[in-house]
Amino acid sequence: MAESISFCYLCGEKLVEPTNKDHVPPKQFYTEEVRKKYRPNLLTIPVHSACNSSYQLDEDYFINTLVPFAKGSSSGDSLFDDVFRKYKNNIKRSLVHKSLNEFERNPSGIILPPNMIAKRIESDRVHRIAWKIIRGLYFFHFGKVLPESTLNSLTIILPDQVPPKEFLIALADAESNGSYPGVFDYKYIQIPELSNFNYWAMLLWDRIILIIPFHDLDCNCEVCSKNINNIVSLRCAK
Repeated sequence: MAESISFCYLCGEKLVEPTNKDHVPPKQFYTEEVRKKYRPNLLTIPVHSACNSSYQLDEDYFINTLVPFAKGSSSGDSLFDDVFRKYKNNIKRSLVHKSLNEFERNPSGIILPPNMIAKRIESDRVHRIAWKIIRGLYFFHFGKVLPESTLNSLTIILPDQVPPKEFLIALADAESNGSYPGVFDYKYIQIPELSNFNYWAMLLWDRIILIIPFHDLDCNCEVCSKNINNIVSLRCAK
């Protein structure tokens, strides 16, 4: 694939040095323990080094803010242990503190049921990385650059939550594409008849589902509101 790539999928500009390889999803999703044991075939895409590095802090935040919800699977437990092993070695300690401080027992203006705790996240940063992963996968499958500004939405389904009906119906027959599903798996459907509607979902560490619907590059509508057999609706403006 690398030999035929002439554009950076992150910025859409011609690929010129300095470049490096972007892991899709980020390599740190897979702990060293998991990589040694399962030797997953990690997808990499050549990109501008500067474009790639501009996402690093948000990728670090993405991992640290979601890792508490990854516990409960072998890959999630491995990641959780890895984060706190690094913490003990004074690596990214501030991110761990930030993630812990996002938990609130008495969030302002919200009454929680007994034995429940709220967690606030910087949703823009999480959304940015989730969308970056989808953009990389889209580029891998179709060879087209999805601009970062493409309208899309993100839904996060945590381990104790039930996925929406549209997820269960729309992706029931879709193919799983993850090289090692225990860490990362994804499915998608495309419906060209509805302004090239895309519905993508990712499963992280067998625990967390991220859902992102969007209209791809060939959507020419000014304002559209479409419904797929009463399954999914997305408002798109271009």
